[in-house]
Amino acid sequence: MSLPVFAQQFSLYLREKGRKESTIKMYEHDLKQFFLWLEEYKPGFDGETWGDLTRYDYNQYFDSLKKKNLSDANLRRVASHLNGLLRYYRLSDRVGTLKGTDSKQRALTDLDFISSEDAALLLSSIPTKKGLTDTQLQIYPYISKRNLGMVTLMINYGLTIEEVVKLTAKDFNFGQNTLTIETSKNKRTILLEIDDKKLLYDYLKDIPDLFRPKDYTDDPFFISFRTKKLSYWFDYSMNRSKGMSLIGAKQMVEKEVKRAGLRNGISSTHFRNSCILQKIKSGWGNQMLIEYFGLSSRHALYRYKKYLNQGEGN
Repeated sequence: MSLPVFAQQFSLYLREKGRKESTIKMYEHDLKQFFLWLEEYKPGFDGETWGDLTRYDYNQYFDSLKKKNLSDANLRRVASHLNGLLRYYRLSDRVGTLKGTDSKQRALTDLDFISSEDAALLLSSIPTKKGLTDTQLQIYPYISKRNLGMVTLMINYGLTIEEVVKLTAKDFNFGQNTLTIETSKNKRTILLEIDDKKLLYDYLKDIPDLFRPKDYTDDPFFISFRTKKLSYWFDYSMNRSKGMSLIGAKQMVEKEVKRAGLRNGISSTHFRNSCILQKIKSGWGNQMLIEYFGLSSRHALYRYKKYLNQGEGN
């Protein structure tokens, strides 16, 4: 189905606000799924009756998603997108702020972090050829700097893996050593260390001209590589290289963690948790932490401070 006209108007509003196309597509996907469900839940539904929906109706939808075993993170994302639509049409006061889930975040333990020693081991392992098969050795020159750059941004700067795969060429200002991260909730700019800037710049310049993301454009910064053809993946319909997918990025992290000999289960979440904890330990205030990591509020920091107050898991 296509989105109802009123939802299309909301999409147009997001574009006018300068939201990234990938962000808008996710909004449209979640809204489309909601209206598909609504057609079954309320046969005969039309756009004119949408504004009459109650909080109970929305809660019924979230109950249906929970039966599909959607994660809490996905439930919160769907709620955020529906809340955006409600705010646009000034229905939030009547419906209230939707919550995809009421489950509270569990307390953090030592297993939610990666030690500085393990982080250093991982970063030093990626550029090596340790444990690579003959096939992987052929691919290594094309993806080594890319993988290292992605993991560096997650470990050293606490970017989420979703943020990393959505980065575009225009997000980097190598002249000023800055990186801008824009999400559906906020936009922030961070300063890159010189060595990290050089790594990312070298990765970019090593890519052949045909496949290289063009400066100051929305071209994906971290691009996919076709293993069987030993070539970068080019999207001819968009006339640009194809960006790394979220699934591909997660698999990459999993493989690099295994190759470094680290414990099973370490993921990008561990990298971000450790980066946030390190900044808290170094004395950063709540507002600085919120702005740097793009957090929604200081409530997101409570688990980290509780972990520290309890003696880091002791």
